[in-house]
Amino acid sequence: MAHAAGVRLPFEKLPAPARAWVDRALGSAVISAATQQGGFSPGVAARLVTASGRRAFVKAVGPSLNPKTPELFRQEITAVLAIGPLPTAPALYDVYDDGDWVGLLFEDIEGRLPAHPWEQYDADRVLDAVAELTDALDPSPWPDAPVAAVRSAEFLSRWDNVIADGLDVPAWAAGREAELAELARTGLRELAQGKALAHWDLRSDNIILTNDRVVFIDWAHPALAPRWADTVILHADMREAVTLPKLPDDV
Repeated sequence: MAHAAGVRLPFEKLPAPARAWVDRALGSAVISAATQQGGFSPGVAARLVTASGRRAFVKAVGPSLNPKTPELFRQEITAVLAIGPLPTAPALYDVYDDGDWVGLLFEDIEGRLPAHPWEQYDADRVLDAVAELTDALDPSPWPDAPVAAVRSAEFLSRWDNVIADGLDVPAWAAGREAELAELARTGLRELAQGKALAHWDLRSDNIILTNDRVVFIDWAHPALAPRWADTVILHADMREAVTLPKLPDDV
């Protein structure tokens, strides 16, 4: 899975009311802002330092940059507030929403992204942290979160569409279309049983490793799902690079 590459807006281009919010929330004026690359979302993503020496990370976006992204940020706000303080999630300092621009102000985490392709040490640390995260979020602290099965229904119905439209398939799938369609339907039914809050978008550039923490960031796509969901998503990204533990029998 390739790293995402988004277009970033410098912090200085953030509307004045939003910049003033950052200064108020941090209790001191921002004197340094380092734009961070990566991610799919447009807008501001910057590590900040204030005149008092306080550090933070801000992400903010308005509908002029992408009409859908502000709503994703609002969803992230709800998710992070529901999750509360966890060592595997970033601490949220404050939020901003003027009806157009939406912003989140987090702790600044000094760390690195996992290597990609994955390396064994990083993979082992991250999978252990996912298990810890899942224990904390099952059952979901946000019972009304989006449902993974609903989000996945269109994707998991594609084999039915292939059969209905008589589309060509790769050699490995030829003659197995009905079997694969049934597997997809089974997967959808299993997803619908989930009561845990899953990150649902785990990949190496949504994870920060420090000396003593694994932190899962960018909670814009949370979903109610089985407790194995995030582990399976990571296995799909890791499987060609590292040795993985056996998945539970119910997966």
